[in-house]
Amino acid sequence: RSFACSPACFAPGPIGGAMAQPQDIEDPKFDVVKIGPSYYRKLAVNENLNFKCGARTQDYYDEEEEEERELDDQMVYEGDEWVLKLPVPAVYHKFIVGSRARNKQQLEMESGARIKVPHREELQDAIWLRARQKQQIYSCKAQIELLCEKEEAKLEYTHFLSVPLAQDIHLRRKVDDFRETVVMQRFDGIDDSIFMPSRRLHFTLCMLKLHSHSQVDEMKEALQDLSQQIAATADYGRPLKAAMKGLHIMTDDPSNVGVVFTTDRSHALQNRMNNLSDMMFELLKARGLVAQQNLVAQRLLSSDGAHAEVKLHATLMNTKYSRANRGPDGYRPPGGERETFDASVLMERFGQVDFGEVQLKELQLSCLDEMADDGYYRSLVSMALFDPAAR
Repeated sequence: RSFACSPACFAPGPIGGAMAQPQDIEDPKFDVVKIGPSYYRKLAVNENLNFKCGARTQDYYDEEEEEERELDDQMVYEGDEWVLKLPVPAVYHKFIVGSRARNKQQLEMESGARIKVPHREELQDAIWLRARQKQQIYSCKAQIELLCEKEEAKLEYTHFLSVPLAQDIHLRRKVDDFRETVVMQRFDGIDDSIFMPSRRLHFTLCMLKLHSHSQVDEMKEALQDLSQQIAATADYGRPLKAAMKGLHIMTDDPSNVGVVFTTDRSHALQNRMNNLSDMMFELLKARGLVAQQNLVAQRLLSSDGAHAEVKLHATLMNTKYSRANRGPDGYRPPGGERETFDASVLMERFGQVDFGEVQLKELQLSCLDEMADDGYYRSLVSMALFDPAAR
């Protein structure tokens, strides 16, 4: 009596996964074994056979078990679950929960993790993820980040990065003189209410949505890193100046204008500010303080999105400030159509106005709609754009 298994069970296939050919299969070899009064044939198997697929699979699992991921040290094991406290500004919590908690339920179903969102009155900038496997927490975290990135467009801007110009008293005087002269001309659609106060003149480099104290602190740290990077460049030893000249509009039609600004259009200044912005945007994206799509929406990047193209402009006139847009109580309702005016004659008479040269001394993080004692936007932190000792 004999027991034998097909040799194809043990013969490893050729590398590459090709089907074994008959000539590749060796004839089976048997050992004779005596059990009691009977003799049996037993298939002889080479114990040194190396089953490569099995070895690779085992190696894969070993590597998987030994690999430590970015948030493993932040997870704690409670009961029979892993728990992660995930920083998420409270303003995003409503998006995670969704109408009738549908978003939360879908996230939990797809990831296998459970989500605990604090009550509104707690005002905590975090949520908690719980799951039996770490991978479920990572999956849930990734989906939440995608959701928040998508919903960010619905949030209002809270802060901005600017280069103040108003510290130059000569610039302020010339802008004030320009305003008085234009108002006296009594152009249709132009009154003193649409002029930007000279004490708030600035270049805006980037608008920001910082909805938690931790995000503001992160922003301050990012600017410290940026300051160190700028100080290491050759440009830091050279003063940064702008020759503010001419009137410019945002469109090609001077008969339908909402904003009038002045600027320095020199390539040297534009290149230097774009290099600065490239460094800044990379730091902000790495820290999750601004997304690529948000920079695109603000039109701060080149058409291919590869590098910064900041449009330097110091606003002089803006119809959104117009008295005509305000209610009886002075309230300006959000949204709605912006007023425009015909700036053709204005551009013809004052298009070449020269406001003089001004130093661009610092980059400043400011709150929107919060003013300091000097009339400029309240600064949270600032950094030098060039060495103060440079001349």
